[in-house]
Amino acid sequence: MKKTLIALAVLASAGSVNAAEILKTDTASVDFYGQLREEIKQISYDAGKVKSTDTSTSISSGSSRAGVNARYAVSSDLDVIATVEFGIGQTNSGDNRKHYIGFASKDYGTLTLGKQSILTDDIWGVENDWLGWGYSVLPEAEGYDMSWLQDAMLKYTFQSDNGWVSASYSYDNGKSDPETAELYAGTAFGNLDVYGGIGYQRDETSSDASVIVKNGAATVDPAATKDTTLTHGMLTVNYNGDGWNLGTTYWHAKVEDDNANTTLNTDSYVVAGSYNVTKKTSVYGGFEYIDDFQAEDNTYNNTYAGVLYQYASWSKLYVETGISDDGRYNTDRYYGIGTRLYW
Repeated sequence: MKKTLIALAVLASAGSVNAAEILKTDTASVDFYGQLREEIKQISYDAGKVKSTDTSTSISSGSSRAGVNARYAVSSDLDVIATVEFGIGQTNSGDNRKHYIGFASKDYGTLTLGKQSILTDDIWGVENDWLGWGYSVLPEAEGYDMSWLQDAMLKYTFQSDNGWVSASYSYDNGKSDPETAELYAGTAFGNLDVYGGIGYQRDETSSDASVIVKNGAATVDPAATKDTTLTHGMLTVNYNGDGWNLGTTYWHAKVEDDNANTTLNTDSYVVAGSYNVTKKTSVYGGFEYIDDFQAEDNTYNNTYAGVLYQYASWSKLYVETGISDDGRYNTDRYYGIGTRLYW
């Protein structure tokens, strides 16, 4: 499942209810946390313009991770915090996912600096699929080039009884990384959550293949260097009932590629919700529509539904199915089952 507004509470504490204590004193705590993910997924492709009729089955343990959170009290209202997180999946084993330090205050908010995820990834929206077939979060969708992880990011989050605000800026490190900036804010009116924000990215990075060595001198091939600008905006409204929720998110993204001299404006709409059947079991589902997805005049529709079973705070099991339609490829049907274990 993707992030929701609840992620803001996690941002402030930078901890996990299941974390194993390494150190615990009156003024300090160090916790070891993580999660293991396993998933089996089958996709059936209909004959389309590019794809042929086929079925593929995959078993994945990607995105599993572990890390350490540290917190040291400087005063009654100021803590020094630090986090390091690494991948332990089949595709990212040993990768340094996150690495940052900062300060946390109940009165003034939380400020962190280092390798961190973009606010879009922290806050998300109402999209709640677990198999990851949804693309309504445009800044993270393929073709929009806003990497969810930035190497040199300054992030600030403040919460009060009236609402919350989060802002971030990431430095381009001499154009070895994209430059990004995001601002989000939200509040609640009884059971109704309303939040949204805007973002920007300037990407002038180049790959190793763009470096040309001639007569002992290294130059950068301009054609192999990115020259794109991404701007986006989001608005979410979500109602939390007694054992159920229903919400909608609108996202707009504009990508300008100066190398290709093209501009793409894309809009996504998603409606999603869940209902608690029992204390441990819930059903969920959603529908998303994206206009001009990855290409002009291309529409993308995705309808999904699933069952989530949470035996305890340290475990989740889900079964999900869905059907998507891409104007370029026709219809895909997918099914899957997955589990996640937390500590």
